[in-house]
Amino acid sequence: MKKFVVVLGMALVVTVFVIASGPLRVGAAGPLDACSLLTKADAEALLNQASSSQKAGKVSAPAGSQCAYFFKKKGGTYSAKLKVSSSEEIKSEGIFKSARDVFDRQKKARMANAATAQKMRSVGGLGDEAFWNGYDLWVLKGGYLLTILAQDHLAGSFKNTEAMDKARAEQDFNLSQRAASVILLKIK
Repeated sequence: MKKFVVVLGMALVVTVFVIASGPLRVGAAGPLDACSLLTKADAEALLNQASSSQKAGKVSAPAGSQCAYFFKKKGGTYSAKLKVSSSEEIKSEGIFKSARDVFDRQKKARMANAATAQKMRSVGGLGDEAFWNGYDLWVLKGGYLLTILAQDHLAGSFKNTEAMDKARAEQDFNLSQRAASVILLKIK
Protein backbone atom coordinates (compact mmCIF):
# COMPACT_ATOMS: atom_id res chain seq x y z
CA MET A 1 0.00 0.00 0.00
CA LYS A 2 2.85 2.38 0.87
CA LYS A 3 4.46 1.77 -2.54
CA PHE A 4 1.16 2.56 -4.25
CA VAL A 5 0.82 5.89 -2.42
CA VAL A 6 4.41 6.85 -3.28
CA VAL A 7 3.94 5.93 -6.98
CA LEU A 8 0.61 7.76 -7.10
CA GLY A 9 2.19 10.83 -5.46
CA MET A 10 5.07 10.82 -7.95
CA ALA A 11 2.67 10.47 -10.85
CA LEU A 12 0.68 13.44 -9.56
CA VAL A 13 3.82 15.59 -9.25
CA VAL A 14 4.94 14.68 -12.79
CA THR A 15 1.46 15.41 -14.17
CA VAL A 16 1.34 18.84 -12.49
CA PHE A 17 4.83 19.64 -13.79
CA VAL A 18 3.95 18.65 -17.38
CA ILE A 19 0.74 20.68 -17.34
CA ALA A 20 2.42 23.73 -15.82
CA SER A 21 5.42 23.75 -18.15
CA GLY A 22 3.83 22.76 -21.44
CA PRO A 23 1.99 24.74 -24.12
CA LEU A 24 -1.48 26.04 -23.39
CA ARG A 25 -3.71 23.00 -23.73
CA VAL A 26 -6.79 24.03 -25.58
CA GLY A 27 -10.00 22.07 -25.70
CA ALA A 28 -13.15 23.96 -26.57
CA ALA A 29 -11.61 27.14 -27.99
CA GLY A 30 -12.32 29.22 -24.92
CA PRO A 31 -10.81 32.65 -24.29
CA LEU A 32 -7.02 33.08 -24.27
CA ASP A 33 -4.98 36.00 -22.97
CA ALA A 34 -3.11 37.69 -25.82
CA CYS A 35 -0.28 38.79 -23.49
CA SER A 36 0.31 35.16 -22.49
CA LEU A 37 0.68 34.23 -26.15
CA LEU A 38 2.86 37.21 -27.11
CA THR A 39 4.87 38.07 -24.03
CA LYS A 40 6.99 41.14 -23.46
CA ALA A 41 10.09 38.93 -23.77
CA ASP A 42 8.81 37.57 -27.11
CA ALA A 43 8.16 41.08 -28.49
CA GLU A 44 11.52 42.39 -27.28
CA ALA A 45 13.35 39.45 -28.86
CA LEU A 46 11.44 40.00 -32.11
CA LEU A 47 12.34 43.71 -32.36
CA ASN A 48 15.68 43.29 -30.62
CA GLN A 49 15.21 46.05 -28.04
CA ALA A 50 13.40 46.90 -24.81
CA SER A 51 9.73 47.79 -24.99
CA SER A 52 8.87 51.35 -23.93
CA SER A 53 5.23 50.57 -23.08
CA GLN A 54 2.45 48.00 -23.29
CA LYS A 55 -1.30 48.08 -23.84
CA ALA A 56 -3.66 45.17 -23.23
CA GLY A 57 -7.39 44.64 -23.00
CA LYS A 58 -10.57 43.22 -24.39
CA VAL A 59 -11.64 43.96 -27.97
CA SER A 60 -14.76 43.50 -30.03
CA ALA A 61 -15.89 42.69 -33.58
CA PRO A 62 -14.65 40.02 -33.20
CA ALA A 63 -14.54 39.65 -29.44
CA GLY A 64 -11.28 38.63 -27.82
CA SER A 65 -8.20 40.09 -26.22
CA GLN A 66 -5.39 42.24 -27.55
CA CYS A 67 -1.85 42.87 -26.45
CA ALA A 68 0.53 45.44 -27.94
CA TYR A 69 4.12 46.35 -27.09
CA PHE A 70 5.58 49.64 -28.27
CA PHE A 71 9.17 50.52 -29.10
CA LYS A 72 10.81 53.92 -29.61
CA LYS A 73 13.53 53.97 -32.23
CA LYS A 74 15.08 56.69 -34.42
CA GLY A 75 12.31 59.20 -33.68
CA GLY A 76 9.45 56.80 -34.38
CA THR A 77 7.25 54.39 -32.48
CA TYR A 78 6.99 50.77 -33.62
CA SER A 79 5.05 47.82 -32.25
CA ALA A 80 4.32 44.12 -31.96
CA LYS A 81 0.58 43.46 -31.66
CA LEU A 82 -1.61 40.41 -31.26
CA LYS A 83 -5.38 40.10 -31.22
CA VAL A 84 -6.74 36.65 -30.33
CA SER A 85 -10.41 35.70 -30.60
CA SER A 86 -11.90 32.34 -29.70
CA SER A 87 -14.92 30.82 -31.41
CA GLU A 88 -16.64 30.86 -28.02
CA GLU A 89 -16.11 34.63 -27.59
CA ILE A 90 -17.04 35.34 -31.21
CA LYS A 91 -20.27 33.35 -31.03
CA SER A 92 -21.23 34.97 -27.71
CA GLU A 93 -20.77 38.42 -29.22
CA GLY A 94 -23.54 37.58 -31.70
CA ILE A 95 -22.07 39.08 -34.89
CA PHE A 96 -20.21 36.09 -36.33
CA LYS A 97 -20.58 32.32 -35.83
CA SER A 98 -16.96 31.30 -35.18
CA ALA A 99 -13.28 32.04 -35.76
CA ARG A 100 -13.58 30.28 -39.13
CA ASP A 101 -16.58 32.46 -40.06
CA VAL A 102 -14.66 35.69 -39.36
CA PHE A 103 -11.56 34.43 -41.17
CA ASP A 104 -13.52 33.36 -44.28
CA ARG A 105 -15.53 36.61 -44.41
CA GLN A 106 -12.42 38.78 -44.05
CA LYS A 107 -10.62 36.84 -46.76
CA LYS A 108 -13.64 37.00 -49.10
CA ALA A 109 -14.17 40.75 -48.53
CA ARG A 110 -10.54 41.55 -49.29
CA MET A 111 -10.52 39.35 -52.40
CA ALA A 112 -13.67 41.11 -53.68
CA ASN A 113 -11.83 44.46 -53.90
CA ALA A 114 -9.24 44.77 -56.69
CA ALA A 115 -6.88 47.02 -54.69
CA THR A 116 -6.85 44.82 -51.58
CA ALA A 117 -6.81 41.58 -53.60
CA GLN A 118 -3.45 42.60 -55.11
CA LYS A 119 -1.91 42.79 -51.63
CA MET A 120 -3.33 39.45 -50.43
CA ARG A 121 -1.19 36.37 -50.17
CA SER A 122 -1.85 32.98 -48.68
CA VAL A 123 0.72 31.91 -46.12
CA GLY A 124 1.52 28.22 -45.73
CA GLY A 125 2.83 26.54 -42.62
CA LEU A 126 1.07 28.77 -40.08
CA GLY A 127 -1.88 27.32 -38.19
CA ASP A 128 -4.68 25.70 -40.17
CA GLU A 129 -4.73 28.54 -42.69
CA ALA A 130 -3.26 32.03 -42.90
CA PHE A 131 -3.18 35.09 -45.14
CA TRP A 132 -1.36 38.40 -45.28
CA ASN A 133 -3.60 41.25 -46.40
CA GLY A 134 -0.80 43.72 -47.09
CA TYR A 135 -1.01 45.15 -43.59
CA ASP A 136 -1.41 42.36 -41.02
CA LEU A 137 -1.30 38.57 -40.74
CA TRP A 138 -4.50 36.59 -40.14
CA VAL A 139 -4.06 33.06 -38.79
CA LEU A 140 -6.72 30.46 -38.09
CA LYS A 141 -5.70 27.78 -35.58
CA GLY A 142 -8.41 25.41 -34.40
CA GLY A 143 -11.12 27.55 -32.83
CA TYR A 144 -8.90 30.64 -32.65
CA LEU A 145 -8.39 33.62 -34.90
CA LEU A 146 -5.10 35.50 -34.52
CA THR A 147 -4.39 38.87 -36.07
CA ILE A 148 -0.71 39.78 -35.85
CA LEU A 149 1.23 42.88 -36.83
CA ALA A 150 4.88 43.52 -36.04
CA GLN A 151 6.45 46.75 -37.29
CA ASP A 152 10.00 48.02 -36.86
CA HIS A 153 12.06 50.94 -38.11
CA LEU A 154 12.68 50.61 -41.84
CA ALA A 155 16.32 51.29 -42.62
CA GLY A 156 17.62 52.39 -45.99
CA SER A 157 16.82 54.88 -48.69
CA PHE A 158 14.32 54.32 -51.47
CA LYS A 159 13.92 55.78 -54.94
CA ASN A 160 10.24 56.57 -54.30
CA THR A 161 7.34 56.16 -51.88
CA GLU A 162 6.09 53.06 -53.68
CA ALA A 163 9.43 51.29 -53.20
CA MET A 164 9.50 52.31 -49.54
CA ASP A 165 5.92 51.08 -48.97
CA LYS A 166 6.75 47.76 -50.64
CA ALA A 167 9.87 47.32 -48.47
CA ARG A 168 7.90 48.22 -45.32
CA ALA A 169 5.14 45.70 -46.15
CA GLU A 170 7.74 42.98 -46.77
CA GLN A 171 9.55 43.73 -43.51
CA ASP A 172 6.25 43.79 -41.57
CA PHE A 173 5.20 40.52 -43.22
CA ASN A 174 8.45 38.78 -42.24
CA LEU A 175 8.35 40.07 -38.65
CA SER A 176 4.67 39.13 -38.30
CA GLN A 177 5.39 35.60 -39.55
CA ARG A 178 8.20 35.23 -37.01
CA ALA A 179 5.84 36.41 -34.25
CA ALA A 180 3.17 33.93 -35.42
CA SER A 181 5.65 31.06 -35.24
CA VAL A 182 6.37 31.86 -31.57
CA ILE A 183 2.71 32.41 -30.69
CA LEU A 184 1.45 29.22 -32.37
CA LEU A 185 3.84 27.07 -30.33
CA LYS A 186 1.84 28.13 -27.27
CA ILE A 187 -1.51 26.95 -28.65
CA LYS A 188 -2.06 23.20 -28.87
